[in-house]
Amino acid sequence: MANNNPNSAYSVPQKPKKLLLGKLFTDAHVRKEPEEPQKVLVAGLAEARPVKEYPDSFMARAAAVMRGEFATLFKATLFFLIFTVPFIVIFAWFAGYFENLAIGGTYNFMGDIGIGFPGGGDSIALSVGSLYRNVKMPVMAMYGACFLFGSLGLSGLFYCAKRSYYQDYYKNWAKTYWMGFAKYWWKFLLAGLMMVVIALGMVESLMYLLEQQALGTAGAGAYCAVVFSFIVGAPLLLIPVVMMGLFTSYELTFAQCFKNAIVLIANNLLSIPAVALVSALPLGLCAVNNLLGIIIYVAMALVGTTFMALCWIAVASRGMVKCHNRKEDETKTQMAEQRKAAKQNPYVNGTVQGAQKKKAKQAVPYQNPKKKKKK
Repeated sequence: MANNNPNSAYSVPQKPKKLLLGKLFTDAHVRKEPEEPQKVLVAGLAEARPVKEYPDSFMARAAAVMRGEFATLFKATLFFLIFTVPFIVIFAWFAGYFENLAIGGTYNFMGDIGIGFPGGGDSIALSVGSLYRNVKMPVMAMYGACFLFGSLGLSGLFYCAKRSYYQDYYKNWAKTYWMGFAKYWWKFLLAGLMMVVIALGMVESLMYLLEQQALGTAGAGAYCAVVFSFIVGAPLLLIPVVMMGLFTSYELTFAQCFKNAIVLIANNLLSIPAVALVSALPLGLCAVNNLLGIIIYVAMALVGTTFMALCWIAVASRGMVKCHNRKEDETKTQMAEQRKAAKQNPYVNGTVQGAQKKKAKQAVPYQNPKKKKKK
């Protein structure tokens, strides 16, 4: 029995995956950086700049760059630590001091128990509600201000990480860090402001619910506010983080980075949220206790923040390549369909495409056949 293999020339091509929100996407090239002058060792001989072989996979490349460029990136991280001083001061000392200042004192929870104790004692519910409203929420706002200040330092760190990721050679790490700071500080500040506003809105709804639960007056509105703020806020938090990976990597304006971040999130519904969860995990562990928080701070200062920056640059690069390929596939498919439609229906705009116009015959003047021709 003969094999029934269809001719590949007549097979229907596989339909490419659609680029979601493709109208918002701006295709761009990786940003080229100014080349650092080569150090002249001997007259006529300059310092060699070897190109390292890193994996093609984006996340594996980020890990390999972290190992290969650890010394240079660690030095650049030292400048970033300057911008984290307010956070460690508030976390290690001022948060506890502020709590004692706001609600500190001697409480009497034995009033009105009916066995001879005088009335007028303190209410546990009111004290716990005051803890959430007058202590926890202001402290969270302080952390938001610290993150806003720290976002300025992320501009230089992301710039150094980007140059290491794409092997844009640099050895003067101090000059490179402050070069990135000068270029992108305002972009990272705006992205950080977006994150702080969204995050504080989510925290405010949660603190209000906890306060109402302590007072025993929590209603459906308080629960709905928490659910709605987290459903809407969590995806919105991804936008400024993806933008940070795009700022230093691609030739895009601030508005184009914002729109591209939305497109990248819509077309990478697994990788981007996964990296976001891993990045947010250290912040969640800091809330367990102060000792664990300080240990996590030291770990993030040594390697964590730099590796996080490399991961977000890798995620942005992966998303841009993926969207670029999908856009090209869609364009090729559309062109093929247009050519196919033109062959099947050659009449376009009332004319036959490809048909040559016949030359119009010149009019011959009338001549009476009875008249003799002049000799």
